[in-house]
Amino acid sequence: MNNLHTRLGLDREMTSENIIKTDVYRYKRNTLASGLALLGLFINCLYFMLFYGVNYPTYANVLIGLSVLVNLFVLLATFLASEGVKGYNKKYCILLLVVAVIQIARIFIYPLDLAGGGAGLFENTTGVAIQIRYFGADLSAGSLASILIVYLVLSAACVIASAIVGYIRAVRLEKFTASLNAGTISVEKALEELDGRDAGSAGAKEVTNA
Repeated sequence: MNNLHTRLGLDREMTSENIIKTDVYRYKRNTLASGLALLGLFINCLYFMLFYGVNYPTYANVLIGLSVLVNLFVLLATFLASEGVKGYNKKYCILLLVVAVIQIARIFIYPLDLAGGGAGLFENTTGVAIQIRYFGADLSAGSLASILIVYLVLSAACVIASAIVGYIRAVRLEKFTASLNAGTISVEKALEELDGRDAGSAGAKEVTNA
């Protein structure tokens, strides 16, 4: 477990370089984690714009209404979490993981049903075939299902990556702040040490050139 923490950067030696790198977190937003969450949200928008454009009366029932509510939750939760991880709040990483689980679970409902021809969830009593045009092209049920699955997988991958990055950086900042308050590390001393190294390197280079 300790080895995993070290590889993820949760338990890393507080060298002068690491102290300065972590100190930057106090003044800079976690835009990477936030950006990944927003990318996942954008891909989810691509998913529902495609899915809700399907002309298939068989899906016009209560379950599609529940799907809309789930989609609204995903949008709102992802946006909220993107703001949370931007401020290094690791609690929002849990919300992102919940969203990722929902995205993966959604694959096994409509997309897989479409892959099977659209008659697995409800019986097609209207006799109407699945119709969808996407960027000017007529899609088959199988092609439609494949695109929807890709969108959901990519969306889930983005929010999972956002949760991981957000958690790692939040823990780093949390430990750094605790050590700073306890007086076990000093940003000023770290800067002095780095300045001393730079001065020493510059002096050695001048001697070599001479």
